[in-house]
Amino acid sequence: MPNNAERPLLAMGLTRLEFLRISGKGLTGLAIAPSLLSLFGCKQEDVDNGTVGLITTPKGVLVTQRARCTGCHRCETSCTTFNDGSVGTFFSRIKIHRHYFFGDNGVGSGGGLFGDLNYTADTCRQCKDPQCLKVCPIGAISYNEKEGCIAVDHKRCIGCSACTTACPWMMATVNTETKKSSKCILCGECANACPTGALKIIEWKDITV
Repeated sequence: MPNNAERPLLAMGLTRLEFLRISGKGLTGLAIAPSLLSLFGCKQEDVDNGTVGLITTPKGVLVTQRARCTGCHRCETSCTTFNDGSVGTFFSRIKIHRHYFFGDNGVGSGGGLFGDLNYTADTCRQCKDPQCLKVCPIGAISYNEKEGCIAVDHKRCIGCSACTTACPWMMATVNTETKKSSKCILCGECANACPTGALKIIEWKDITV
């Protein structure tokens, strides 16, 4: 039997569905209970100013802390080594390189290597109404019961990039060598490899009834 003192969401009575509703609206500006924020290792102001991001998926919550990220790309290389057997950043399922030099909003935004040295980790949102799934011409993207999320069937994928174009965040990425698309299934390799703790994955079983 889990100890509620070690799982603050249980004491709060916050269910997985309720948490998804909160995070689906965006946490910025919302007053979140301190016990919930402490679980993620942050404070309300961290969420409000964007230094901490929470991305919910069917398998858990990916917590990103910009202040701890050094931009080493180890998360990206570990992702591709584990999932593809090769090292790369462009086709990684977690994205650091996209905003590496100038931050989230491009040149002049004050972020990234040529700004405040804060980097943003980004990955698939596992949308409720996934456009990537809708536009795939051969049905290679579907809900994978084994993985517990929407995933790409590499055996069927033809590398047409329709999923990349359809995604508002362009998260699905086609590997130029294998000609196959891929998207995050929250395997956890990125967080395991992060040397500073900038990435954490908290599974639903640890925060919900």
